Order: sequence, then structure tokens, then C-alpha cells
Amino acid sequence: MRNRLCSIIVIAFISLVTACTTDYNTLIKDSESEFYKNNYMSAAKKLLPYINKEDKNQLLFMMECGLMLHAAGEYEKSNTILIDAGKLADKIATSISKEAAALLLNETQTNYKGEDFERVLIHMYTGINFLMLNNPDNARVSFKKVNDMLREINVTGGKTYKQNIMAKYLTAIAFELTADMNKDENDTEFAYIEYKQIHELAPKLELVYDDLQRLAYKLGDKEEYNKWVSKFGKRYNVPKNSGELIIFYHAGRGAVKASRGNLLKDSKMKTGITVSLGSMPLKTGVTVGAALIALNVAEHPIPVFKKRSNKIRQLEIDINGKKTAGTVLLEDIENTAVKNMEEQYSGMYMKVAAGIAVKAAASVATGLAARQVAKSSGKQVGQFAGIIGAIAGATTGAALASQIKPDLRCWHTLPANLQIGRMFLMPGVYDITVKYINNNGTVSETRTSKIEIKNGVKTFLNYRTIY
Repeated sequence: MRNRLCSIIVIAFISLVTACTTDYNTLIKDSESEFYKNNYMSAAKKLLPYINKEDKNQLLFMMECGLMLHAAGEYEKSNTILIDAGKLADKIATSISKEAAALLLNETQTNYKGEDFERVLIHMYTGINFLMLNNPDNARVSFKKVNDMLREINVTGGKTYKQNIMAKYLTAIAFELTADMNKDENDTEFAYIEYKQIHELAPKLELVYDDLQRLAYKLGDKEEYNKWVSKFGKRYNVPKNSGELIIFYHAGRGAVKASRGNLLKDSKMKTGITVSLGSMPLKTGVTVGAALIALNVAEHPIPVFKKRSNKIRQLEIDINGKKTAGTVLLEDIENTAVKNMEEQYSGMYMKVAAGIAVKAAASVATGLAARQVAKSSGKQVGQFAGIIGAIAGATTGAALASQIKPDLRCWHTLPANLQIGRMFLMPGVYDITVKYINNNGTVSETRTSKIEIKNGVKTFLNYRTIY
């Protein structure tokens, strides 16, 4: 009897202790603070002890560190980490389903597998790194992985993820690069196909109008060229023997997970729990009311993505003092995060409510059992039955809350969105002024530099804002 009583109290105690372990958001705090002071390398170095340590947060540390190194311009080092992160994400995603049935506590105690969009963006950034390293073949492999993953998510996950326009656009650029390097018309044709698919997916994206005319002309397809001229008006005006400047812009701070607050204040979830409890065979003394009381202090287990700061609308590019181009948004990361989490909520809240109902009923039963065991354990223990029952009752709610705590882990250093700008220039050295246009349409800051453009060569520049 005493052993059984001890076991009941120990289970509750373990639940409370587990809830007090250091969480990821605390561990990342110092490094993230450095990152948002523009100290990218210093931020990355703080995470080095964690990226090779096999634990539940390893994937997160690898993603954060890889992106910090990318922002620092250390593209090769960034890929060393992000390529391994992609492999680890695939491994965790495969094994997590096997672990799910055995889970006793909340998801913060499991290996972080990454949100779908986060796992996709690992390969997106790997591909961008390869472009910055002038390695278009490997870039294409990374971007293909992005779109393969999205197709798989749509088919196996029952989700409606759109094709990643940024990945397809960068795939086309990578094909153009290999076509230029190898004088291969087939790669030009592949790039053209990508641009046509982008136009089908995003018919209002004007950026691709120029590309469709340019490549139709390059391929000598007069019928296709005339079709695009008729549709968009004449846009092809690339100077002969020119080079190209391509700018990647990573804007602002991406959305992060936050708590939805008290569980029972969500009317849908409360109704789902009540219905589930009402349909269960409850043990003697366990009531729907008692279970709901035990859940009084519990947090909602499904988090929500909250947007953060993103003050810059786009970049404007002046070449030798003349406005030449602006960046165009191709990947809206923050809105994807918010939307997909809400879609997940709609599809899973009843299943989550049913799981909570089972835990709540079991926790109430545990408290009742502690009191009953104490009463039947003889005078020495029995005289403390009321106290033990009270402790068990008080512990039930706290222990239960620790079991359904929301998992607020996520990739903190992602930008709010990804943009691209393209311009063709004759060979030479140019003064470039990058103007940061805020959401009011005024210039927030400017950066100046010199850039050399070579005949037939694509030159890449990379910019990031963190405000």
C-alpha cells in the first residue's frame, strides 16, 4: 500500500520537475540578442557547443546557427551545418510517428522535428548559399528538394501548401547559370519552363514577364515571344554583352510561436474536452466537472504564430545615381507560418481535446486513489489521509498542466519574407546605392558600395534587415 502511495506522489512530482527544465527559448536568448545587434558571427559562435550535441533541440540550434552564418556571409560554413540539419530533419520526421504513441508528457520533451515550412526553408537557404558560392548545380538540387517536399506535404499531409515561388524562381536562375557556363540550350529551355510554371502559379507577378520574353527570344521561339509581347507589352530590352546583378533581400524578423493562453477559455477546445469526457467510461468518483476543474490552470497546448517587426517594404537600387530596380517579394514566411498553424489547429483540435480528456480523467483518478490508499493504510498513514488527499488534489492540476504545456520552440532568426531584384548592366564598375523603403514609402536608410559587372556573368548580393 505504502509503495503504491509513494508511486502516485512520485509520478506527480516528476511531472512538476519536468516542467521546470530549461526550455529552448531561454537557451537561445543570448545568441538571438547578439544576432539582432548585427553581431552575426558572435551569435553563431554561442551556438557551436550545441549543434553537435544530440538532444531534443539539436535541429533548432543547427537551423539557427546555419542562418546566422548565412547572414554573416559565411556561405560555405552555413551549408556545412544546414545540409546536416536537412538530413536530421528528415530523420526526425520519419521517427517521430513511432515515438508519438509512447509520449507521456508534452511535446517539449521530444525531438523538435520542425514545422513543415521550416524544414522546407532549410533547403531554400542551402540553395541560396550555393548560388552565392557560384555552384548552380548543387543549388538546383536544393531547390528541387524544396518543391519535392511541398508536393509530399500536400499528398501525405492533406495540406494545401502552395508551390514555393521563390524556390522555382531560383531554380530558373540556376538553370540559366548552368546554361551560360556550359553553353547548353537544354538548360535554357528548363529555365523557361520554370518561368512559365511560375506565371501559371502567380499570373500577376510582373517580375517574370521580362524573363518569359527574354528567354523566348534567346531560344529563338518567335511565336512564344510574340505571344508574351502581345500579353504584357514589349519588355525585353537587355543590352547585348551585358552582365547581371541579382539581389537577395531577407526582410525583418519572422513570426515566432506564442501561447494561446488558458485552455478552457477556448470555447471550441472546452466543448471538445467536455464531449470527449462525456463519451468516456469514467472511474468511480471521476466526473466531468472534476476533470474541468483540474484543467483550470492548464495552458492551451496548440501554440499560435505571432508576427514581429518588419519595417522595410522593399529595397530600391540606384546605379550611378539613377533608380534602376526594386526588390519583389517572392516568399512570405511570416504569413505562411501564421496561416499554416491555424490550418493545423482547425484540423487537430478535436483530437487534442480527446487526448486532454483522457489525461484529465486519469489525473483526477490518481488524486482520488491517493486519498483512498491513505485511508486504508492503517492509523499511521490513515490519520494523514486528508492532508495527502489535499496534496494529491492540488498536485493534480499542476501536474496535468505540465503535461499539456504548449511547445513554443521555433526557428527564431528567420526573416519575415524573402525578396529578389534583378537588373542587366553593361560590363564595368558601378556605384550602387541601396535604399531601404519603409512601410510608409519613405527611405529608412541607405547603403552604398561599388560593384563590378562582367560580360555574361551573374553577380549576387545579399542583404538582411533585422528590424
